[in-house]
Amino acid sequence: MEILEKITLTAPDGARAEVYLHGAHLTSWIPAGGGERLFLSAASEFRPGAAIRGGVPVLFPQFAGRGSLPKHGFARNFVWNFEGVDSQGDTVIACFSQRDSVDSRRIWDHPYALSLTIDLGGPRISLKLTVTNPGQTDFSFTGGLHTYLRVDDLASASLAGLGGRPFIDTVGGVDRPAAQRQSLLYFPAETDRIYPDVPSPLIFRDSASQVEIASRGFADCVVWNPGPGRGASIPDLEPDGYLRFVCVEAAQIVKPVRLQPGQTWAGVQSLQVLEA
Repeated sequence: MEILEKITLTAPDGARAEVYLHGAHLTSWIPAGGGERLFLSAASEFRPGAAIRGGVPVLFPQFAGRGSLPKHGFARNFVWNFEGVDSQGDTVIACFSQRDSVDSRRIWDHPYALSLTIDLGGPRISLKLTVTNPGQTDFSFTGGLHTYLRVDDLASASLAGLGGRPFIDTVGGVDRPAAQRQSLLYFPAETDRIYPDVPSPLIFRDSASQVEIASRGFADCVVWNPGPGRGASIPDLEPDGYLRFVCVEAAQIVKPVRLQPGQTWAGVQSLQVLEA
């Protein structure tokens, strides 16, 4: 395993987070007085050029394989710059940045500037992704924050707030329009859904706790768990690893963002552990 550079953030109240410069990838979030809330695969490769499995990968400028670029784009596979950390009351705020390079232009021939700001403290963490077009021509992108929420027992996990909402069911790689009839979404089998124009917040529950998931800027939400069959085929996921996470992703997919020269777009996802 090659050692990648990692930044550890600690708030005054003891809340902690770990972020790798490889992908500006948040891999650990421990709220004040609590336990680990993010899943990280024990089989992750942690090497240059490979995505880390778990935590919160940054997806840009393409979501999944919905386009001609590599799956989920390239931002998660490139090194970001650490711009520093600041304290504001009981929280710490860290900022990371990435700009186009010779390597990125080989894949996607556009100048761009990204920043990821992480705000940590108490029972809450917030991630803000900002995209700026510093070039002379416009470009379009999709993407998101691919958040892996840790669960103790997948059978008891549920997601509230999507009842009655339309979604695109992408299990098997084919888009099928559907609507969620149940008020709570459970995960008895492979789940891969894109919910357009999702209201905020959602509530994620497992046997031990509940987490409020709020977003702004991102229009869509993706809910994913590979189930046993698909999970067994993922090389950087340990055996039965699918039992220990559900992805609830803030995303911009259905309507790509188009940025004119000089324009900026921002999307935020916030997670907060709620009292039982």
